[in-house]
This record gives sequence, structure tokens and C-alpha cells, in this order.
Amino acid sequence: MKIAIIGNTNWQNKRKVKDILFNIKNTYPSATIIGAGGTEGANHIVKKYALEFDMPYSEYNPSFSGFNIHSAMPKSYYGKQYHFSQLHHRMKMLALNCDYMMILTTDDKLDPVLKTAYNQAKKSNKSVVILN
Repeated sequence: MKIAIIGNTNWQNKRKVKDILFNIKNTYPSATIIGAGGTEGANHIVKKYALEFDMPYSEYNPSFSGFNIHSAMPKSYYGKQYHFSQLHHRMKMLALNCDYMMILTTDDKLDPVLKTAYNQAKKSNKSVVILN
């Protein structure tokens, strides 16, 4: 089972992320957590605690960010010049390759990149939960 947990850069509720991951680990011990990579906010917190809890983790970081040991895409995908469309492409890929999705946001409305992930998951008939 692959569970995507993504969110915006304003998310700071570490406790909620820890509780979510703890419950996933106890309920679905072999679940893989899929993240979006990043150095701040929800995506950073998810990565930090998934790895701390020794959970299988992979991420769909954008192609301009560079390949790392957790990157879900092949090495050839990375090393590109920045273009805004890459942010949407990674969210589409993430949504296509998960079984369930959780979106962590501090806003009442999803930003355009998170909305791309949400729409692709719904289009693929996958369950999506949005947490504020």
C-alpha cells in the first residue's frame, strides 16, 4: 500500500504528522509513505518523521531539485532547468502512483499545485483526505 502525504509550506503541526504516521505504521506496517520532497512545511515534516519511524519512503521531488536516494523517478528525470510546470507534473505522477492521499494545508483553499494532486487522485478514483 502506498500512502501519499503532501501539503503546503506553511504547515507546522509536527505533532499531527507524527500521530498520523504512527497510526499508519501500526495499522499498515508495510505501507510506503510517498512525499513530495522539499525543505520546509508539510513535505519536509512528513519526510523527517517517516524516516525517523523507519518507514519505507519515496518522494516525487521536482526535476529541477536533483536526484536523491528517495527519489521515485529515474535519474534521467532530474537535472532540468526550473519551469513551473514541473511542480504540477510531479503532483500528477505522485497521484497516479499512490493508493491513498492525504493533503495537509493551513489554507481554506488548496493552492494550484496541491489542487493538481487532488484532481488527479480524484480522476483516478483514489481516496483523498484534506486536513487543516
